[in-house]
Amino acid sequence: MNVQGFEQLKRVLSNVPQGEFNISNWNHCACGYAMQDKWFQRRGFTSCQNFGEAAAFFQIGYAEARALFSGQTRCLVTPTDVIEHFNAFLARPPESTEAVQHSRLQAILDGLLVKPNKAAKKARRVATALVGALF
Repeated sequence: MNVQGFEQLKRVLSNVPQGEFNISNWNHCACGYAMQDKWFQRRGFTSCQNFGEAAAFFQIGYAEARALFSGQTRCLVTPTDVIEHFNAFLARPPESTEAVQHSRLQAILDGLLVKPNKAAKKARRVATALVGALF
């Protein structure tokens, strides 16, 4: 996670007038104001039109970026609301490396089991049809 990026984003947002902030507009949301800031520009954050780009820069998952930058988890109507939301996100304990590795491994295993499960279902249907035809 790019903690320094979040701290700088909080700095940027603390200077945005409430009436000029609009979380539903990429040019007037947290990312939009970050793109106008020299600190972010020097680090290559000059374009952000989707949650994937925000996730990449802030080194977080897509779902986390969507939750943080869209306000889907609560109403974020002012820069202060967003800063508080970031503070809560940054304060939560990070997932353990073991938990992350386990979830990745589980996703891989689930993907590997899809084909054998489909083949087993097909074989069962064929066997049932054959048994039904014989009796």
